[in-house]
Amino acid sequence: MDSEIIAVKAHRVVTPLQDLRNAVVLVQGEKIVAVGLAHNIPVPDRAKVIDAGRKIVAPGFIDLHHHGAMGMFADGAGAVKKIGRYLAGTGTTGWLPTTAPVPGVDIMAGLEGIAVATREGTGGAESLGVHMEGPFLAPKRLPGQEVLDSALSEPSIEEFYRYVDASDGNIKIMGVAPELDGALELIGEMRRAGVVPAVAHTKGTYQQFMRAVEAGARHVTHTYNVMTGFHHRRPGVVGGALTCDQVTAELIADGYHVSPVGMDILLRCKGIERVAVITDNVSLAGLPDGEYEMFGRQIVKQDGVSRLKGSTPGQDNTMAGSEWPMNHNLRVLTDQVGVSLKDAIRMATLTPATIIHSDDHKGSIEPGKDADIVVIDEQFNVYLTMVKGRIVYQQE
Repeated sequence: MDSEIIAVKAHRVVTPLQDLRNAVVLVQGEKIVAVGLAHNIPVPDRAKVIDAGRKIVAPGFIDLHHHGAMGMFADGAGAVKKIGRYLAGTGTTGWLPTTAPVPGVDIMAGLEGIAVATREGTGGAESLGVHMEGPFLAPKRLPGQEVLDSALSEPSIEEFYRYVDASDGNIKIMGVAPELDGALELIGEMRRAGVVPAVAHTKGTYQQFMRAVEAGARHVTHTYNVMTGFHHRRPGVVGGALTCDQVTAELIADGYHVSPVGMDILLRCKGIERVAVITDNVSLAGLPDGEYEMFGRQIVKQDGVSRLKGSTPGQDNTMAGSEWPMNHNLRVLTDQVGVSLKDAIRMATLTPATIIHSDDHKGSIEPGKDADIVVIDEQFNVYLTMVKGRIVYQQE
């Protein structure tokens, strides 16, 4: 028996390769079967019609860097599923649960929990694999960061493959500081294993960054943040990220981690095809502002940003994470940076899907691709989220 056909009609459908007016998307089962102008796409009589009216239909957002919400991935498969359901309300239909090296957290157990949730489904945003931020990172050696520094380790190919096995082969991206001993060899092995090597949490020079690219690095973790900045005589890792076309880049576009000018420079240098909007949410996402304890540190969440208690807003080294959702970050890009709605959507859909080599079935509204769809307005408020043809969130 054929599965139900759903026709999603809207004043505007951003695929994001096209910006269609008065269009329709046909969904059957888990897949998109047709998309186009309404007068070109006949809707079967038996179809269930969802009329989005003057709102916008777009591909579901894909967040490549997300540590948690109302809890951490390391709390097991149940926590991963809970996070996935939360994300659906923000327009995110796919994400990479992201590990972080912290004392007392069993990364192996966390990877196994993600693998279980990936196989079983979350009931919300789909886990598309794993992003490992470390543990092969440079220590910050800053006040309040000593506890986290103690959880770091030197690059090890053997340790890398233990993580691959624990994740059931689902690691998509792994961050490493290129200046560490053994980093270049590890980067080459990551490429051979089908993992995207990312430059992350580094005090390296521009020259060390370029040697990492030569070894196989193809991605930059949260560009500008926790890396050597640009100086006209010492271009640093930021200089490499801005000018090297071989690497893609993440951007925390919450309006706090990077200024609108910094975002504009990154987009002018790299283009929307090489920049993926991320949230870098940690466990306080979805919780109200207030004071919390996280990994033995006192954290204050205020205005959507988490900082070490007692720190002064504006001091970059005191940020402990962003808690703004993806739809907020896209609103910042359009309102504060002047990015078009179509381009902003692309940086949250097709670009991240391409980075993790999933663009054959994710990231755009095209026939044959997964029916991951959101209904939003021009301010990116989310009204409906569909994952593989199933409605997982609908605003009451």
